[in-house]
Amino acid sequence: MPNELKTVEQYRQIIDAFIAKHLSDHYYAYAIHNKIGMMSDGQHHPHVHIMFSERLIDDVEQKEERAAKAFFLYPARKKKDGSEPPFEEKWKRGAPKDRKWCNRQYVSEMRADFARIQNAVLEQNGFSIRVDHRTLQAQKEEAEKNGDTFLARLFSRIPEEYVGIISCKEDDDPKVERLKEFRSLRKQHFGLIMKIDAIAKETEELETKDSVQIASTATKRLMDSKEYTEQKFSSPYLLELKNKMLTAIAEVNKWKRVIISQHDAEERAKLEYMTKFERELWQKYFETLAQKKQMEEFLQTLKKPEESDKDELKAYEELIHGVNSKIFSLLTEARAMKKTVEDIKRRLEKPEFKNNILMVTHRILQANTHARKMLKRASEELDKAVDDLRNALFAKTLEESQTSFKTREVYDLIHQQYRALKKEHEDLFVEKFHIQRQIISPERAIFMAKNIFVRGEYKRLREKIRRYKKEEQKLAPKLLAYAKEEKEFQKRDWSVFPRSTFLQVQYYLTKQRTLLELERSHLDQIKFSLQNKQAELETLCRQPDAAKKIEIIAIGILRKNSRFVRQLEEVENRDKEILQRMNHAKEQMKALENRIALDKVNTRYRVMVSDTLTKNQAASLIADAILFEPEAVQLVARSDGNNLEMEKDWEMMSEFDKDEIIRQKIIREL
Repeated sequence: MPNELKTVEQYRQIIDAFIAKHLSDHYYAYAIHNKIGMMSDGQHHPHVHIMFSERLIDDVEQKEERAAKAFFLYPARKKKDGSEPPFEEKWKRGAPKDRKWCNRQYVSEMRADFARIQNAVLEQNGFSIRVDHRTLQAQKEEAEKNGDTFLARLFSRIPEEYVGIISCKEDDDPKVERLKEFRSLRKQHFGLIMKIDAIAKETEELETKDSVQIASTATKRLMDSKEYTEQKFSSPYLLELKNKMLTAIAEVNKWKRVIISQHDAEERAKLEYMTKFERELWQKYFETLAQKKQMEEFLQTLKKPEESDKDELKAYEELIHGVNSKIFSLLTEARAMKKTVEDIKRRLEKPEFKNNILMVTHRILQANTHARKMLKRASEELDKAVDDLRNALFAKTLEESQTSFKTREVYDLIHQQYRALKKEHEDLFVEKFHIQRQIISPERAIFMAKNIFVRGEYKRLREKIRRYKKEEQKLAPKLLAYAKEEKEFQKRDWSVFPRSTFLQVQYYLTKQRTLLELERSHLDQIKFSLQNKQAELETLCRQPDAAKKIEIIAIGILRKNSRFVRQLEEVENRDKEILQRMNHAKEQMKALENRIALDKVNTRYRVMVSDTLTKNQAASLIADAILFEPEAVQLVARSDGNNLEMEKDWEMMSEFDKDEIIRQKIIREL
């Protein structure tokens, strides 16, 4: 019987359906057992024993039951002429055997049918876990076909060897020892596969979140920019790009609504292993805690009005009182449910529940794979749409491009590009600073893992150490002041003062010294207590089991934090590219400044393939040509500006600047 089902009525649903289909024409008896198996590590092993006769309840038996001895006799044979024997003879002889039991294939059919009946009952009772009667090889092949690598790994194992009840009862039976070792290894195998699957799913989830976050940040940055807010989108080209971006935003939001996180999938799986009462209590408990947290956050946002405004002050106090009463009511309600919730948690942590919950979690996430892929694809499409619109807004469109440029115009355009790059570099610097604050170092991850393992004791200890250091800092000036007063007391000539004055000052200093000694002693006790507590926590964390758990928690923290590392890497790569372009723009401006002094007033430049370039692209290519970039000089022409309409007045820079190159070479040699 499935471990998920708990009541006899649920077991009987399966048994009755199976008997109705396969044993309705047979005498049978069954017994349901639900005990802890001899080799099941404390897990319950619900099962049913069904005993039945292969002989049919034929028409004779239905009319009048045979005697017990007669029922199992050989059935009455037909007469020589082929006619049926009389009823009396059939009744005295045994019932006929059902020939289906001679067919070996029928056992396989029963096995498959029993699995179908179990799954139907599991579904009726709200469980999504399913029984599969097929071989491990067949299940593995199906998993590989469906692209489920987790299940394929899970089914890549050897079936266990059958061990009978007699072997289990014998001491040191080699079969039992082998089976125990096999089950131990299978448990480790299952645990490792679960970890691999959890890491893979979490990585996929983080990558999807990163992709969405990057696209959302780029979208917000663009929509907040001056170029976007002031743009009227009168151009059909820009309007098309804007609509494309808005469609991509809607697509991202659509898939975000159907995506299921690993935490939500696990919570759904847990609900399947609760009764209706437990499920309602569980959900109500966490809803109550969420309401309490919202109320506390609301209190923090409230600002106290001025003392002069009596009405507002009264309303504020009434509101504070009402909210505090509600918080107390929610806290009382949560405390009443806490014990039951913790009992449910402990029950779900048992191996027979925990493994099934992990399996159901995997099934939920696997069914949501398509949605995650579509969300990632939609976010990538949004990122591309934002990029296209940004390029169209920041770089002038083709209709605004010029055919030719003066040297000063080229310089101004390059300078504008440089300023835009500098602004982007500054924005990236701020973004990089915020991301760096989110990144957790391995040392900090280990500390956080230790703190989680000891249920926040490290954090509380650190707060106590901080308070101790503050108290110690306050004591230091008091001790200095007392030492100064004590020194002055010793130096002073008390013979000229009345005896009473001397005694008063002496009493005051003694009292001060006593109080300071008490304070120092108290601080020393606190320090000793804190050191002991820290040593106790360190000893606890150094234990092998604890160290292993802490390492797993730390790896989980770093894995979750890896998205910030990836974001920082992307921002740094982008910033590196921006800095390279800025340095190149500086070189271009320097070359253009030198060229302005050499060119005539009307000298103009143009790119011979300008119909495919924007104004900024053309200016950048001209600047590269002035820098004598080999590829650029082949595409840029120059004119003295006297007759721009005449093509013959334009001369390619590759030819025009030969004399300039020769002249510069001569100057260098001189």
